[in-house]
Amino acid sequence: MTLLGLVLVYEHETQGGHHHGPKKAVRDLLQSAARLARAGHSLYFGCQSGKLIPAARESELSRLLEELEAGVPDYPPSFIGGEHTVFIPVQSETVIKHTLPGFYGRIMDETKLLDPRTFQNKTRLVMRAALPSEYLRRWAVMTDVFGMHTHYLGKVTGCDRDPQMAVEQPFIPEDENLPATLEDAEAFFNAHGFERVADAHIINPEVHGVTWYRQRDGILITDAHARNFRRDLNGVLIPVDLVIALVPPGSSALLPAAAKLWEPAEED
Repeated sequence: MTLLGLVLVYEHETQGGHHHGPKKAVRDLLQSAARLARAGHSLYFGCQSGKLIPAARESELSRLLEELEAGVPDYPPSFIGGEHTVFIPVQSETVIKHTLPGFYGRIMDETKLLDPRTFQNKTRLVMRAALPSEYLRRWAVMTDVFGMHTHYLGKVTGCDRDPQMAVEQPFIPEDENLPATLEDAEAFFNAHGFERVADAHIINPEVHGVTWYRQRDGILITDAHARNFRRDLNGVLIPVDLVIALVPPGSSALLPAAAKLWEPAEED
């Protein structure tokens, strides 16, 4: 399945109806991802993808420069995290996130690693820098599967050579006395049909125990720490910032083959 294929499937599902709500947000994110990646490019996953990423990045950055300017909010950032500068207005109705200069989040992929005991190459999962299109597709899955409605605002031109990207999300008020826990996250993923990926398969120790895979549609999630969830004032657990990759059927040498590739839901 290609980026273009994801968009065409989605367009087919929405023909004849009004585009609004999360369905429109997902469609817009996928269309923007396809525009940056040149519609028709395959999803990058697997041990051979590393050879393609540098050229793909340069190509996508040249198209990102042509995106609409999102601008910078007229109030100071609330904090700077590992992937974003985050702006939360005083009224706290929305959150605006700018990617850090020259960095479009992370994504999990596969690589070959030499086992010093056997002198054989073994496939392992590893974190790498995401492409701009992969960053947008991450939010499309977050919006469609988990209800974290995310809108792509465009590029942000800063002092760095490479532009930043801006997205907007709803602000989730939470009870500070009842924060989300890893046990909550585990129950959440189990309820959504995910299985935890064994730490032995993962190179990066910082995501041991917080990496999940759903075989039915090839969704691979990591960085699922408690800090990336909110429990809203009604007690509902909501993921706000997960690292997501799509694993097309047959592309992984390590994970069970996906039954099919994720497609956006037909109904809001």
